[in-house]
Amino acid sequence: MAAFMTLRRCLLLLLSLIVMLSMAGGLYALVAWETWRKANGISNLEWQWGDVSLAGLRLDRLSATQNREGQRYHMVGKQLSQAWSWHWYGPMPEAIVIDQLALTLPQGVHAEGDLTISSPLEPDKRQLTTNDMKIEGRLPERSIAGWTMSEGRINLTVSGKASERSATLTLGEQSRVEFDDIAAPGEDSRLDDLVFNLAGVTLLGDYQLAPMALDRLAVEGPFEAAVATIHNAQLIPQPWRFDGQLDGTLTELKIDGRLSSDAGAIADTHMNYPFEGVPALEVSMNAEGTSGGRALADTFTAWPAAMEVSDGRVEAALSARFPFQGIRVQGDIDFDNVGGLYARTAWTGLDGRVNLSLDNDDVNVRTSDLTLDTLNPGIALRDVRVAGFYRARRSQVANGTLVLDRASSELLGGEVRVTPGEWQLADMPLRVPLELSGIELAQLMQVYPAEGLAGSGLLQGAIPVRIGPEGVSIDSGQVQAVAPGGTLKLPADRLKGMAQGNQAMTLVVQAMENFHYSVLNSTIDYAQDGTLTLGLRLEGSSPEVRDGHPIVLNINLEEDIPALLTSLQLSGRVNDAVTEKVRNLIREREAQRQSTGAGNNQE
Repeated sequence: MAAFMTLRRCLLLLLSLIVMLSMAGGLYALVAWETWRKANGISNLEWQWGDVSLAGLRLDRLSATQNREGQRYHMVGKQLSQAWSWHWYGPMPEAIVIDQLALTLPQGVHAEGDLTISSPLEPDKRQLTTNDMKIEGRLPERSIAGWTMSEGRINLTVSGKASERSATLTLGEQSRVEFDDIAAPGEDSRLDDLVFNLAGVTLLGDYQLAPMALDRLAVEGPFEAAVATIHNAQLIPQPWRFDGQLDGTLTELKIDGRLSSDAGAIADTHMNYPFEGVPALEVSMNAEGTSGGRALADTFTAWPAAMEVSDGRVEAALSARFPFQGIRVQGDIDFDNVGGLYARTAWTGLDGRVNLSLDNDDVNVRTSDLTLDTLNPGIALRDVRVAGFYRARRSQVANGTLVLDRASSELLGGEVRVTPGEWQLADMPLRVPLELSGIELAQLMQVYPAEGLAGSGLLQGAIPVRIGPEGVSIDSGQVQAVAPGGTLKLPADRLKGMAQGNQAMTLVVQAMENFHYSVLNSTIDYAQDGTLTLGLRLEGSSPEVRDGHPIVLNINLEEDIPALLTSLQLSGRVNDAVTEKVRNLIREREAQRQSTGAGNNQE
């Protein structure tokens, strides 16, 4: 991009000088060129005469070298010709043709093409006026800073006027620069049909007649750019458009405007390109509510397909610099009360800031305090807090290093948190240790969809979670009650089937109607198919059974967690959107079963 802007600047200066020379006349043009050459460090100026006559002149070859701040620029033009007409005050240019133009820029960029300029001039005693000056050119395939640009076209119409000390040129409605295809070799990046519309851009110049010298050259005005498709691994292919304002001088070029995707994503941009400094780009972007979330989802490939945003606002501000050695990006993403759905999980109140940085190939993402009011897959996690960072190589952004300084939330009156640590995402499966503390058994019983359950006491424990490509699992987690224990109450009618005339089980059923426990220990195993297995040990007594004689119970329980969460979601414990999603999913599965059954019957 930096080299491309440099090339544009060189072409712009060249066209500007040609137009200025056309207006000032042949004799003044030579004096101005010599003055400009010395002032700007032009050396090795060479040419080969072709022909000169009353009708014009022709140069077979013209070459020049410029050295500025240790940077070398070189230009070679072949078959340059200028036609003129004679008036009482002297010759006036009518057309300038450059059959071939080659530029060698400091970074080794090379470009060449054909250029034709024609300009019928109508003078009067006070000023020179150009009418419908046409500049047409062809830019053949070439490489610029690693980007291959297929053949492009230049088509400009210019009108303007020149007084004794200034000139003003305005580009007309047909002023366009087009490229059929721009691609980065070896990378998944390509632009199809890039078009710049420069209608309304004005070129301003101030100069002296004695001696002939250019004091100021500026370009300003609105311009548009459109691309039929941007192909990039991070973007969904679609048209993009840029509406902006151009402001350039001999020392820098500034571009301000708005970039928008066909899906509705919008970014405000400001670019500053100092010709002897480091180019910089600032981008700000925001998305609000459902429409903003949908625009982002339809623009960026990294957006999860199951993610839906319904509330809040997201703002991003990025600053990029393009030194010769590479690219550097710094920025922030701010979340303000963002909420929505992820698959069948509802979330609300996302707040906080994420810092992003890119230094050539190093990607870093950091947050000091990202918070979420609720995360609810069926059992609500509240006051979720995350602090940590992620670093990776840009070429392998999904296989970086995750460091968590803090990851915690409130759960059932207590807390669940991830033990701080570091994980290499390339080394699957990941082992993530969870710590439980202060979980209230009373709230757990209220959540479980079974009537009559009650209890008291606090639970704590450690659960090693394993996360891999196949899913999530738990091996040998441990949960125990905090002393002095608590109570468990289970209505006898729910356990009558367990007794079946067994005297020992009858005592257990009676005891569980009002069981006071001093020990509650459980092992936890969770299989990838969603089956939770609890190995429960209870020690305690019941005042109504054998006068409080001690009782020890060992119980193995199994629970289908996906089915349990589905039941909780259907019971309205999440929200209406999740409930509707689950109902639709159940209908789809039922229709598939019926379709499969009908197919089997036909066979």
